[in-house]
Amino acid sequence: MIKLPEKIRRPLDKLVKNLKTRETISSISLFGSWSRGDAESSSDVDLLTIDNQDFGYEYVERLEQNGILIDLNYIPQKWIIGPVPPEIDQKIYEAYVLYDRDWTFTNTKEHVMNSYYNPERISIRAESHLVDADIYLSRAASAYARGDCESTQIFATMAAQTMLKTIMEVSKLPFTNSHFIETLEKATHQLNMTSLFKDYLSVAKLDNMNPGLIEEKLSSFRAVWDEISSFAKMNPQLVGSMHFKIKTKLGYYTTPAFLQGMILRSHALLNEGAFQETAHYTLNPLLDMLENYAWLKAAEQNIRLDYTTLFRSLKGLKQKPSTIYRNAAKALNLENMDKDEAKRALTMAKQIVLKLREQRKMFFDQMQKETY
Repeated sequence: MIKLPEKIRRPLDKLVKNLKTRETISSISLFGSWSRGDAESSSDVDLLTIDNQDFGYEYVERLEQNGILIDLNYIPQKWIIGPVPPEIDQKIYEAYVLYDRDWTFTNTKEHVMNSYYNPERISIRAESHLVDADIYLSRAASAYARGDCESTQIFATMAAQTMLKTIMEVSKLPFTNSHFIETLEKATHQLNMTSLFKDYLSVAKLDNMNPGLIEEKLSSFRAVWDEISSFAKMNPQLVGSMHFKIKTKLGYYTTPAFLQGMILRSHALLNEGAFQETAHYTLNPLLDMLENYAWLKAAEQNIRLDYTTLFRSLKGLKQKPSTIYRNAAKALNLENMDKDEAKRALTMAKQIVLKLREQRKMFFDQMQKETY
């Protein structure tokens, strides 16, 4: 039985009670740091919410209940009934069931619990990481060929980050955005591959972080959020006309509760002295927010967006007046990028992906031996 602090348990009980009245909601579970038992005072509450409506994407809704920040991660029920997508394995594995109308999710969870650390299932998740890493590498190479150094750097970083999740899979360590650097260091140490950890810090430009620089990055992050949030609120019809995935992501990112949670958790990490972790923590949500904003602006201006050259596109969009490009570059440490620096990041990311691609068979052969 998970014991939650009273200040969290009460609003959570109330929310679950309300969600249970929705006919489309079939299951609600707690996952993430609070279910794993490693939550901190600044941690959000994550709820895996199974919905039987006809949609094909996971999406997240941010709520604030009595000062507690809660993320509702909606998953289509067909993902639970049919073959489970590997990208939601960890959430199901961590899930502490709070409500399950017909035991469908409970049965699926039992199956995931039994197979989660099987070499075959780990191999499936690793293959998914490899596919995603190759996509990011392709974007980075295309951006470099087109002279977009900032996009080259950021997509090279994402390629390396995604591929390095394989290390965590093999080490049987959970992914978490607020402890990615810490977990990666543990995993590479466990597998005697510490050079990969150092290479990633270099690719992601996290070598020389300090409190002053991080505060500047957080200030730039907030400036980007202010501008995107303001534009979305002034154009509700435009947002409503977008693809479901873009619309729901913008709805999540532009809530004040999202910004509140990001700043609160970032400062908690900063106060712990985890400078590299703090700088890394904003990377994924900021990039995702920028991509969805770019799609929104492209729709407004009726132009075709080239997402491989994201930063060149941001710079070229008609905006009056806008500082998004400048603040985004500052928040992601992409200022004054040149072709040599971009080429170096792309080359190092390719080397990381190639090395882990070559090591995969050895990893899983060893895991098979340990299993049998």
